[in-house]
Amino acid sequence: MARSWLGRRLSGRRLIYFLISLSLLSFVAVQFTFGRPNDVIASRRHPQDGFNDDPPYKAGGPQEARLHADVVKVPPRDGFLNNVADAIKPTFLGKGKFIPEKRIVHLDLKGGAYRPSFFPRLFDFFVKTQFTGILLEWEDMFPYEGTLKTAINGDAYSMQDVRDILQAAKDRKLEVIPLVQTFGHLEWVLKLDGFARLREDPRHPTVICFGKNESFDIIKDMVDQVAGVHKEFGMSSFHMGADEVFILGVCNESVKKMQEHGGKDRAMLWHMSRVAKYIKETHKVDVLAWHDMFAHIIEEDLRTYEMTTLVEPMLWSYAEDLDYFLPFSTWLSLKPFGKAWAASAFKGADGPGRYISNPMHYVKNHESWVKQFDRAKNELKIRGLVYTGWSRYDHMATLCELVPTALPQLLMSQETILEGKPMNGNYEMTRKWLECTPVTGLGEVSYGCKFPGSEVYEVINQYYNKRLAVEKYIAEDYDFNGWLTRIAEVYDVSSPLAVEKIIPVLDQHLSDLKASEKAFRNAMKLIYFQETIDEYVYVYMADIIEKLQRRREAAIKQSTGVNTYPKRPFIKYPKEL
Repeated sequence: MARSWLGRRLSGRRLIYFLISLSLLSFVAVQFTFGRPNDVIASRRHPQDGFNDDPPYKAGGPQEARLHADVVKVPPRDGFLNNVADAIKPTFLGKGKFIPEKRIVHLDLKGGAYRPSFFPRLFDFFVKTQFTGILLEWEDMFPYEGTLKTAINGDAYSMQDVRDILQAAKDRKLEVIPLVQTFGHLEWVLKLDGFARLREDPRHPTVICFGKNESFDIIKDMVDQVAGVHKEFGMSSFHMGADEVFILGVCNESVKKMQEHGGKDRAMLWHMSRVAKYIKETHKVDVLAWHDMFAHIIEEDLRTYEMTTLVEPMLWSYAEDLDYFLPFSTWLSLKPFGKAWAASAFKGADGPGRYISNPMHYVKNHESWVKQFDRAKNELKIRGLVYTGWSRYDHMATLCELVPTALPQLLMSQETILEGKPMNGNYEMTRKWLECTPVTGLGEVSYGCKFPGSEVYEVINQYYNKRLAVEKYIAEDYDFNGWLTRIAEVYDVSSPLAVEKIIPVLDQHLSDLKASEKAFRNAMKLIYFQETIDEYVYVYMADIIEKLQRRREAAIKQSTGVNTYPKRPFIKYPKEL
């Protein structure tokens, strides 16, 4: 009996020792994980790491995953929340749902810029559909004077056009935030011979050599000219861009700055902070910047370069699954700023050559943002949501969807945000706004809708479906693939009996495609400049029309003009052999 009691006593002591040891180990683990000094916190990039060969990326690409994959939580300093108005107070509207107070539509004018008369129609529509402002990216459409005048678009707006556009927004109580790129995405200037000397890498007109004094002068000139006219109509914020800086450490002046500051990250911070400080002090505005080039950098460096007081980060991600592409640690890495913006997408983030409506990609992006807001709303103040609408992936890329093509999916995305939940296909608010039932399938068309440019929306999606039918015919038709191949086109060899059956089918397809082109041009001419119309036709319509025309000409020749043929072998490829 005594032995049994003693055994139980020893077991109890062992249990106590085990629990004490476990507690000590847990304490050590916590200290190791969260108590490390800032200088050993891991970041995605280190000063010695090169990343000049990173390709451009957009929605959901592997680079976007890599961008956030190893961002590590930076623990807040003691009393951090006391320095940010004691606590973050999220904005709730309706039944406890977080809804961004500022809901801003991004208008990207580096492609598909509108005629001035279209802006008031768009602005009326944005007011009706509960947006609160515009992020206006002028790029080469702004009427710069002085040195920059030689770089502007031949269709650039006049200064009176700019004032009329800004006045139209002000009359409708829409906030306007100008966006001027100040680091990367400066192709519109750097592509030209007169500015090539300012490139970070002489081979690539993308990133400016930020170490040159002349580069800073050009940036200040861009900022001052745009801010100068915007201030006439009220300007509380200015977006300095600064995303996707893929090339660094090439030009001598930038290399020198990296040596002075101890690496690429710190040199980037030096440049971004001096630009932000100039904008903030000169124009008395809040300065916004894309998050991707500094979210991975340790808090100590961010504070050293005053980024946390100079800049409001705009956290962007356009993927459908933000649980994967935008981990919560990214929000935590921005916590030292105390506030941040979010940026979703309503067009131009589903492939650089996507020209038709693809509503569900963008709706899913906004459904993911609803979940993001719910998780992040108590970590820092979310200032607003920008619905980005990219016209090109960059200045050198082809046109993406035009705005009219994307307005229905913008409204479905807006309704998702306002309701704070997935709508599961029941877009009642959108139906009232559009005065039609929105569709969600790729390239589907909802007829009779009433919104700016609805004719363009209908014509483009109709054309897409006609093109699909033609491509199916070319890929699968028995006669076409047997007797109207490239051999018939190049060598004038085919069977007249076969091609005579093909000609009426080609005529019908060509008639349909040319009718689409004509309808497209007519719908576009009151909204867009001629080059936008011509570029769109050249890229998305002309190839298949020209192919059918060449084959039809070959068929006609076989039917009426050829009655003798060469003996085999007659094919030689390549011909110069």
